[in-house]
Amino acid sequence: MAEEGEAVSSAWQVTGMNWACPRCKQTLKKKEFSFDCTPCGASYPVKGSIPYLLMESNVQETMEHKARKAAVKEMFTSFNRALEETGVSRFSTFINWGYAESGDENGGAGSLPKGVNHQSLRLLEEILNGVDVEGKDVLEIACGRGGNVRALCKSYGPRSVAGLDLTEANIAFCTASNRYEQASFCVGDAEELPIPNECCDIVLNIESSDLYPRINRFYDEVFRVLKAGGVFVYADDLDASKFEEGERYLLELGFEVSLSRDISEHVLLASDLARGSRLSALGDTLGKENAVWETMGVPGTSIYDDMRAGKRRYKILHLVKKA
Repeated sequence: MAEEGEAVSSAWQVTGMNWACPRCKQTLKKKEFSFDCTPCGASYPVKGSIPYLLMESNVQETMEHKARKAAVKEMFTSFNRALEETGVSRFSTFINWGYAESGDENGGAGSLPKGVNHQSLRLLEEILNGVDVEGKDVLEIACGRGGNVRALCKSYGPRSVAGLDLTEANIAFCTASNRYEQASFCVGDAEELPIPNECCDIVLNIESSDLYPRINRFYDEVFRVLKAGGVFVYADDLDASKFEEGERYLLELGFEVSLSRDISEHVLLASDLARGSRLSALGDTLGKENAVWETMGVPGTSIYDDMRAGKRRYKILHLVKKA
């Protein structure tokens, strides 16, 4: 029972699970304007309805690590600002390469209806193919503007979905536009997850791990929060050697690979098609934010060229935590 003046707040209302302290991983209690950790004494602010579950200091982080994270936050804050300035913010819920197949240039639509987020929804469909989401508790790390969380709640039948992102502007958009009772969001760090041990059936991470200064720390945290038998659904565009190193590390942690699929050609085609549609709608405003264009793999950027040359690969991995 909560103490007087306090209430244990469910991060995921349907299951009753709570946010955890990113420092000591113990359950947090909610006061009027904060989430507090009794065991270690840490306190995390709640601004509006958004929990800010970030460690104030981390001795494991170098100044370079902190600078890289600050640059990522600024990049995606600029992206949100560009969407607002061009009047397309409410329609743009995804930040990814997308997925297309040969023939889509001529109107092929796959199994999904056409729309502004068509290619991004197709990407999610491919990434989740073969994963049973119904009735499961799902954590999306780096949820961006909430497109995947919304699609999961609408079409896949999870029991609960928690979305976490480092960029406050992304979480503010997610929270303001959320219409699903089983969805909740927080500002948090992929390298220090504010999630209890072994409570997730599925962890989803799409196109963000290359931005993490300590990617192995991220892998450690995913392994920690997954239940035995849980699935890490992982999709990203990485340097080919970085993928190999990452897979070796994940296997050493105790994961088994149930799927490894290279979809580089499909995301390159989607990028080609999107240049004349979704991305062009952002016009010069986004064009000024070169880092955003680079991250999204716009044709002509170094990431796009490296993938076209085979130096980078886009892969889908399904990794099962051994029981």
